Amino acid sequence: MAEAVEVEPSPSRQTHLPPSTPYVEVNCRSSGQTRRFAAGTEAGFAVSLINGKLKRTEQVALHIEAVKYGEESIASGPNSILVNFGNGWKLHTVISSDSTRYY
Repeated sequence: MAEAVEVEPSPSRQTHLPPSTPYVEVNCRSSGQTRRFAAGTEAGFAVSLINGKLKRTEQVALHIEAVKYGEESIASGPNSILVNFGNGWKLHTVISSDSTRYY
Protein backbone atom coordinates (compact mmCIF):
# COMPACT_ATOMS: atom_id res chain seq x y z
CA MET A 1 0.00 0.00 0.00
CA ALA A 2 1.42 3.41 -0.98
CA GLU A 3 1.93 5.97 1.76
CA ALA A 4 0.13 9.33 1.39
CA VAL A 5 2.54 12.24 0.96
CA GLU A 6 1.51 15.81 1.67
CA VAL A 7 2.65 18.25 -0.96
CA GLU A 8 3.03 21.91 -0.06
CA PRO A 9 2.08 24.51 -2.67
CA SER A 10 5.02 26.00 -4.52
CA PRO A 11 6.22 29.37 -3.19
CA SER A 12 4.96 31.09 -6.33
CA ARG A 13 1.41 29.90 -5.59
CA GLN A 14 1.35 30.87 -1.92
CA THR A 15 -0.37 34.11 -1.06
CA HIS A 16 1.24 36.24 1.59
CA LEU A 17 -1.49 38.14 3.35
CA PRO A 18 -0.67 40.40 6.28
CA PRO A 19 -1.61 38.89 9.63
CA SER A 20 -5.09 40.03 10.56
CA THR A 21 -6.20 41.05 13.99
CA PRO A 22 -9.58 40.01 15.36
CA TYR A 23 -10.48 43.66 15.93
CA VAL A 24 -10.12 47.20 14.56
CA GLU A 25 -9.59 50.35 16.58
CA VAL A 26 -11.50 53.60 16.01
CA ASN A 27 -10.40 56.84 17.65
CA CYS A 28 -13.36 58.94 18.79
CA ARG A 29 -12.49 62.55 18.05
CA SER A 30 -15.09 63.88 20.50
CA SER A 31 -14.02 61.96 23.60
CA GLY A 32 -10.44 61.15 22.61
CA GLN A 33 -11.02 57.50 23.49
CA THR A 34 -10.15 54.55 21.28
CA ARG A 35 -12.87 51.95 20.83
CA ARG A 36 -12.29 48.39 19.63
CA PHE A 37 -14.69 46.54 17.37
CA ALA A 38 -14.69 42.96 16.12
CA ALA A 39 -13.40 42.49 12.60
CA GLY A 40 -16.35 42.61 10.22
CA THR A 41 -18.31 45.24 12.16
CA GLU A 42 -20.34 47.63 10.03
CA ALA A 43 -19.37 51.30 10.32
CA GLY A 44 -22.94 52.43 11.08
CA PHE A 45 -23.16 50.05 14.04
CA ALA A 46 -19.80 51.30 15.35
CA VAL A 47 -20.93 54.94 15.05
CA SER A 48 -24.13 54.11 16.98
CA LEU A 49 -22.18 52.49 19.82
CA ILE A 50 -19.62 55.32 19.93
CA ASN A 51 -22.36 57.98 20.02
CA GLY A 52 -24.20 56.08 22.75
CA LYS A 53 -21.19 56.37 25.06
CA LEU A 54 -20.65 60.11 24.59
CA LYS A 55 -21.46 62.69 27.24
CA ARG A 56 -24.19 65.18 26.34
CA THR A 57 -21.59 67.92 25.91
CA GLU A 58 -19.57 65.97 23.30
CA GLN A 59 -20.28 66.15 19.58
CA VAL A 60 -21.73 63.04 17.96
CA ALA A 61 -19.89 61.17 15.23
CA LEU A 62 -21.24 61.51 11.71
CA HIS A 63 -19.25 58.66 10.15
CA ILE A 64 -15.86 56.91 10.29
CA GLU A 65 -12.94 57.48 7.97
CA ALA A 66 -9.45 56.11 7.51
CA VAL A 67 -6.67 58.70 7.48
CA LYS A 68 -2.96 58.65 6.73
CA TYR A 69 -0.62 61.62 6.57
CA GLY A 70 -0.09 62.65 2.94
CA GLU A 71 -2.99 60.54 1.63
CA GLU A 72 -6.60 61.33 0.83
CA SER A 73 -8.94 60.03 3.54
CA ILE A 74 -11.22 57.04 2.92
CA ALA A 75 -14.79 57.53 4.15
CA SER A 76 -16.89 54.60 5.38
CA GLY A 77 -20.59 54.47 4.63
CA PRO A 78 -23.00 53.01 7.19
CA ASN A 79 -22.87 49.52 5.65
CA SER A 80 -19.10 49.52 5.08
CA ILE A 81 -17.11 46.89 6.93
CA LEU A 82 -14.40 48.38 9.14
CA VAL A 83 -10.95 47.16 8.09
CA ASN A 84 -7.35 47.93 8.87
CA PHE A 85 -5.92 49.62 5.76
CA GLY A 86 -2.33 48.91 6.75
CA ASN A 87 0.75 50.67 8.00
CA GLY A 88 0.16 54.31 8.94
CA TRP A 89 -3.61 54.28 8.42
CA LYS A 90 -5.85 55.13 11.37
CA LEU A 91 -9.63 54.97 11.74
CA HIS A 92 -11.38 57.86 13.44
CA THR A 93 -14.78 59.43 13.71
CA VAL A 94 -15.76 62.53 11.79
CA ILE A 95 -17.65 65.22 13.69
CA SER A 96 -19.37 68.33 12.36
CA SER A 97 -16.53 70.66 13.40
CA ASP A 98 -14.00 68.77 11.23
CA SER A 99 -13.97 71.47 8.54
CA THR A 100 -10.32 72.16 9.42
CA ARG A 101 -8.30 68.98 9.90
CA TYR A 102 -4.98 68.47 11.58
CA TYR A 103 -3.37 65.05 11.27
